[in-house]
Amino acid sequence: MSNITEKMIHWFREKKDQGVTYSMNYRNGPSSYDCSSAMHYALDSAFGLEHTSTINTSTLGSFLESLGYVKITDNTPWEAQAGDIVIWSKWRGVPGTSAHTALFTSKDTIIHCNYRNNGITEEAEENKHILYLYKWNYVVYRYTEVTKEQVEKGEEMEQVQERYMVHGNYSIDSLPWWCSDKNNVGTTENRNGYVVTITRKWGSYWYSQFLGGWVDYRAFIPVENVNLSLTVNHGGYSVDTKPWGTSGFKTVMKTDELIGRTLRISAQRGGYYYVHDMAKWIDKRAFN
Repeated sequence: MSNITEKMIHWFREKKDQGVTYSMNYRNGPSSYDCSSAMHYALDSAFGLEHTSTINTSTLGSFLESLGYVKITDNTPWEAQAGDIVIWSKWRGVPGTSAHTALFTSKDTIIHCNYRNNGITEEAEENKHILYLYKWNYVVYRYTEVTKEQVEKGEEMEQVQERYMVHGNYSIDSLPWWCSDKNNVGTTENRNGYVVTITRKWGSYWYSQFLGGWVDYRAFIPVENVNLSLTVNHGGYSVDTKPWGTSGFKTVMKTDELIGRTLRISAQRGGYYYVHDMAKWIDKRAFN
């Protein structure tokens, strides 16, 4: 059983012992959850993720894939094992009362937050109420623990050359989060707004040589690559750490101080250019 699975099962059992109840209206804890919010919080706990918005059964699959889970079956019987996550849906992609999700705690037992028992229960998969759900569509996702050796060799790792803007405060580690012998090398807090190149992706963790390690994928915002040399012609525009208006942006100066200077532009996002040598963002209109 993987470390991730152990942590998820622990989260569910702990909440079960606390007597949490089922609610679709009050699904964000700490005293009540629904099936998908409970699964999301268990995943966040296991992966050490900061909880932001809560997913539902229609978005759970893509979230699992972003964490490194693989879909192992789609409406086909399989040999279950602890850690498998099953999603049932009467209609594909439709969340709510016609969908459900559960975590396998062994090859024949599941744990889930459910309406029938008004809370979290661990029970046999052969329970008639569970077996009924297999009349609906179902998919199953499985997570495979990654070793340090696999990461270093790049086995099954996606090799990419993609540029993103750093956003938020996330840890930078020598190895992906799930590696027990990882070391923290810093955070992204002081690199906000920088555009960096991602060269490797493994599940929800991406590698940047510039940052010097592996970072949660949520720290990166897509940008459009450009290669321009433009002259600042207009003052009165701010020079910012991120595109103006982006959460956490800071103004460091005005373009009045840059008039007449030709700057190298290597990315853009919306109406803003990224000045490569300054690692700052300027409104496009300053160059017109």
